[in-house]
Amino acid sequence: MQIEERTMKKGEEYYRKGRVLWVVKSGEKLFSKVLGSYPYHVEINLESGENLCTCPLGGDCKHVAATLIAYKKGACFEAISKTAEVFPEATALEFLGEVPSLALDVTLRELRFQLSADESGSEAANLFIRALRLAEKSRRPEVIHLLEEFLEEYRHVFPEYELTKRLEKMFKAVKEKFQKAL
Repeated sequence: MQIEERTMKKGEEYYRKGRVLWVVKSGEKLFSKVLGSYPYHVEINLESGENLCTCPLGGDCKHVAATLIAYKKGACFEAISKTAEVFPEATALEFLGEVPSLALDVTLRELRFQLSADESGSEAANLFIRALRLAEKSRRPEVIHLLEEFLEEYRHVFPEYELTKRLEKMFKAVKEKFQKAL
């Protein structure tokens, strides 16, 4: 695999900024999800060096570089199931589910991204709901303020959605639980 030095530096910056959401290793292949202009999915064959990215370049890009850097730094999940090659995101989510606090951090990064990119609000809403559940499960009341900011941003973009009202109710219930616990 021959990735240009300039591209590797961009990949390093992506890695440092937390744009690599997860990396799954299955056999000699890596799979990842990287936030660029859009969420991109990367596949790398470690034996042959062949790689694929769903970005317009198709591979040998900063998303591939960021994935390699994350892998080399040990930031990956080793897949046990053979279905990881078909469903790498499901594998990553299963691993993250075992560590709710880490899952919450990853979800918050993706939610922040989707609030600026998701034109329908569907994916952002899904991630917001997941973040609420993970905040409760990981017992991290300090994220309530951040979730409140995200909800306000969602409300600003989608003020007429009935879904917005439901998200507000869900948020209020979680916030009240944390306040009672204090």
